Amino acid sequence: MRLFLLCVLALPLQANAAPSAVTPPALAAANAEEKATRLPLRARLDKDVIRAALKDLPAEPAPDGRRFGAATPSPTPGKQFATDFANARLPDCLHADGLKHQPTFFLGGVLALPFIAVAKLRGVCH
Repeated sequence: MRLFLLCVLALPLQANAAPSAVTPPALAAANAEEKATRLPLRARLDKDVIRAALKDLPAEPAPDGRRFGAATPSPTPGKQFATDFANARLPDCLHADGLKHQPTFFLGGVLALPFIAVAKLRGVCH
């Protein structure tokens, strides 16, 4: 049992051992690429590399001149007024939207019942 334990504990030492002196050409090329990528980014970049990377980028579409949010349609003034009017109405405290204007934080369901009394006292429902 002790011999087995000793062999298992020696496995990480064997895995971290230095590689053999003879390396295949493919492995040597991979090691050279790895050493090249260890260089700082500034040392690996020059003007030719940057120009080649920029040439490979796809062409950007022409800007349409509109602002970011201008692409979404806005409601007509009548619909906007109806929405604002419905939101201004005080809800009934015992209905589903009774706590619409009263924050209950992370509580919901039965745990939100005390907030109905708070909403009634604050006047955000009737």
